[in-house]
Amino acid sequence: MEFGLLLPLFVMLTLGTISAGFAFHAWLGATQGAQESSRFAATLSIDASGGSTTTWLTEVGARALAAADINPAATDPGTSVCVAVVSPTNVPPLNSHMMMVADSSGVMVPSAALAGSCPGAATSTGDFVQTNVDRPVDFNYLLGSAKITVTGKSLSRYEAVSLS
Repeated sequence: MEFGLLLPLFVMLTLGTISAGFAFHAWLGATQGAQESSRFAATLSIDASGGSTTTWLTEVGARALAAADINPAATDPGTSVCVAVVSPTNVPPLNSHMMMVADSSGVMVPSAALAGSCPGAATSTGDFVQTNVDRPVDFNYLLGSAKITVTGKSLSRYEAVSLS
């Protein structure tokens, strides 16, 4: 009798723990992707990636996706990556960002290079690189489910100043 009363509680706790583990794993991946791509971008000069800011942003965004273990051709809609570089001391000065957002079919679609840093993110003064990775996660439990979004953010000092 007691087992029958406690079984739903144990099942609910077990499923909640497993779901929390999956959400934590997704958060770790998003954070890893943001940090690794930010460190990579901090030392990658615009000249080294072909001299184009758009090419640089695309390359850093691809690194963020790879480090976060996100397949850009098939991912959950709502997944997004934002990469920004702000370097007033660069010649010419840099101040742009690019968003990559998964459409309804799960394909990552990059935007054009836009002015400023990533929207809604903390900024810094001076030269910096900013990466944000957002990833939706299904959180299932015994009585239902919810869709949560985990976010990884990183801000690094931009050290690859080009003086050309």
